[in-house]
Amino acid sequence: MKKPQANKAFTRAVEDISEVFMFDHWIRFYFIFEEDNKLMVKVPEEVCEKIEKDYPNFKGLVDMLNNEEIDQQKSMNTVCSFIGARFDGTKYTDKIVPKVFDSKDFKLGMYMFNLWIKGHESYLESEVMTFDDWKELYEGWRTQDEVINYVQRLNNAQGGSHIQPPTCSTVQ
Repeated sequence: MKKPQANKAFTRAVEDISEVFMFDHWIRFYFIFEEDNKLMVKVPEEVCEKIEKDYPNFKGLVDMLNNEEIDQQKSMNTVCSFIGARFDGTKYTDKIVPKVFDSKDFKLGMYMFNLWIKGHESYLESEVMTFDDWKELYEGWRTQDEVINYVQRLNNAQGGSHIQPPTCSTVQ
């Protein structure tokens, strides 16, 4: 009986950790600005207040990033520190979080999320959307037959197999 609980905890850890990366990407997508030849995270006060109200679990991440210079390495370090402090050995056993990062489920989920962003970038740029909007649009996209079939092909692919991204052009 311990195995199903472990699987359930692992699945939830994949979801939680993926959501942190998605949230970080949402922040960087809308709230990075150039100042004095540096990229800075600048989340407006009203957005910070909305985050504190709607996403209290992510307030600490916003606090770590906001009004700071950012690059890919600093973003990754900040997100990993945030995940480590909130999940590794606290919400989940200290063995689960490292396994999540190495898991096919996590890697595939992040790949699909990044594919979704690339395919919908111009639409996402059309207005500043909430994180809930992003999650809803992404989940809608993930339920399309073309995307489901693509994920199944990726899950079934053997090393060296060439998989083409789905040809879905519908904006969610």
